[in-house]
Amino acid sequence: MDLLERNPFTTIKANDLNDSEINEQWVDNPQGGFFDIFCPTHKVSQFIIGGKGSGKTHLMRYFSHNSQSIRNKNSILDGIVKDGYFGVYFQASGLNGDRFEKLPFTDEKKKAIFEYSYELWCANLVIKSLLDVNKDQKLFTDQEKFCSEVLNLFTEREEYFQNIKTLEDLKELFFSLSKKVDYAVSNAFFIKDIVINILTERGSLIFGIPRLISEHSQYFKGVTFLYIIDELENISYSQQVYINTLVREKKLPCSFRIGARGYGIKTFKTLGSGEKNREGHEYEVIRLDNLFSNMSNYEDFAINLILNRLSKYKFLLSEKNQTNILNSDMNTKKCFLDNFFENPKLFELLNTSHPEEKEKSKKLISYKNSLYGTKIPKDVIEKIVDNISFNKSELVESALIHLLSQYLYADKIKVSELIENSESLKKQAEDYLRNPEDKLSPVAKKISYYKNNYIAKSLRAKHHNNLDQYLGLDNLFRATTGFPRHILTVLRNIYRTEVFEGRTPFSGTSQVSIKSQRIALLETSNWFHTECGSEGKLGNHVSYFLHNICELLRIEMYADKPVECSASSFTVDETKLSQNSQKVLQWAELTGALTKGQDRQDKNSQALVSKYHINSLLCPKWGLSLSRRGALTFTAKDFEVLIDIEKNKDYVAMVTNFEQSRNAPFGKEHDAIQMGLGF
Repeated sequence: MDLLERNPFTTIKANDLNDSEINEQWVDNPQGGFFDIFCPTHKVSQFIIGGKGSGKTHLMRYFSHNSQSIRNKNSILDGIVKDGYFGVYFQASGLNGDRFEKLPFTDEKKKAIFEYSYELWCANLVIKSLLDVNKDQKLFTDQEKFCSEVLNLFTEREEYFQNIKTLEDLKELFFSLSKKVDYAVSNAFFIKDIVINILTERGSLIFGIPRLISEHSQYFKGVTFLYIIDELENISYSQQVYINTLVREKKLPCSFRIGARGYGIKTFKTLGSGEKNREGHEYEVIRLDNLFSNMSNYEDFAINLILNRLSKYKFLLSEKNQTNILNSDMNTKKCFLDNFFENPKLFELLNTSHPEEKEKSKKLISYKNSLYGTKIPKDVIEKIVDNISFNKSELVESALIHLLSQYLYADKIKVSELIENSESLKKQAEDYLRNPEDKLSPVAKKISYYKNNYIAKSLRAKHHNNLDQYLGLDNLFRATTGFPRHILTVLRNIYRTEVFEGRTPFSGTSQVSIKSQRIALLETSNWFHTECGSEGKLGNHVSYFLHNICELLRIEMYADKPVECSASSFTVDETKLSQNSQKVLQWAELTGALTKGQDRQDKNSQALVSKYHINSLLCPKWGLSLSRRGALTFTAKDFEVLIDIEKNKDYVAMVTNFEQSRNAPFGKEHDAIQMGLGF
């Protein structure tokens, strides 16, 4: 149990970390600091958009006052002055906005109560943070005057306001006013004509208090006040309209950093005229998923992230070793981590050998069986299969199956020519072994393009899956690119599996086994697939679509005659899709199930069509390639079949036709082949 409790990758969500851990487990962006990306001193508001696991919450909490104060223990004020910003972090869901939506009032009254409650809540957070700073050093020469001017921000002064003279009094005032609102909201269904006195105008406290702090405290002159609002997706459409209005109407020295998942922004509309905030005018957007989509950027970040966890949990063997590794260059760090992982032995598939004669491979036996039932005589089948059997290299044998299949797929063939073709392929295989550098060799060309397909097929024939293609540190990075939480989840599962097997992972005494990597990666892939299917109102539709598209890509990956190499992508003209299909496709992207590639030209119409990649973490579930080389192209009509559950019969027919076009005997009629005659 002690070993399980020591798992350095147990905590994968920033919400599960305290403020000290937010700092301790902070890893900066190696390609340019997050400070320059987050721009906490800039007055232009930002939306921080990122999928689940992109590191959004960790980033936002790092720039909060709580984390900032821990980093500046000697003097919080000096830290604020040096940093040039003062961040107040909170989650948009913290007010439980849903309770306002259900009140038995008119929409206008519900909105007014919510806005007032939000105003008081933000004001209370600012004052509480100020009290924390004030312990370090006195902020105001005249605290009572500051409090008096804060009270002037209210539209009406209550009698008890005259007793407010300190920051502590202000905190108690805002707490008391908020409690009155909470009481009224909780009892709205039970007390008829309950009264809520709204004592502020929109933004009067949110913008007014920071302005007064800047005027009354020399330390805050020139400091940007950041309202860091996380999880915007958890409040309603009308409540987001209110937040958008604050962004539009913001007053210096305030600015906003608003975090949301891609699908979480319901609107950019504002109150009043209903105008929309526009990117580049009222706000900027930071897309974290794009930030880590570059493999080198993500890999460097992930390496530092892993080493940070191992260091914190004392897995680096000695203080000297820890210092040396953490201060090393990236190549040294990567080599250090790579030594913890057992790498799959694919050299038997990648390299040639000269074994003694042995029985035919499983994939070749399967190929031979698929030809039975046609009118090709059995002795001819045996002959052509003998010719393309190549025990010296599994890659070469796969290429021979591919080349023969192309011939079989032709409209007209003759049995005599079929034998000649197989004999020619046998010679090409031997020629390739003697001169593998011959770029004109048909075998060499096939291997150069379809090597990943061939390896996957051989692995599946031996192990019933191709999981070994995803193992080792490099491949784990490729499988989790763009999502820091994903690599932590894989490593958490690896650690747990290793401990259950009786080993101590990442201790330097043993490598993480191939078996543990297989189990952990597949477990993580299945977890992510479930997450994609449970995200929001369109989650089930995305899950149905993912199954269908990945099934076709899987057939392509393991086909006798694949057309696209390493296909884990697809293209479609989105403009021709139904509105429902467009929504499902967009939702799949927003939830991270798909990542958008660069638009490409359609081969026939020359029009630009959209290209999408299956999220790399889903690839192990269906055995797809991480390479993202090939892409299946769909017409709008066929693509609708993948999405619309009402067209399931059409989808079943599509799969049948697709499989027949890729695998022997390629849909040929059983009585089609005649001795010496064509089809």
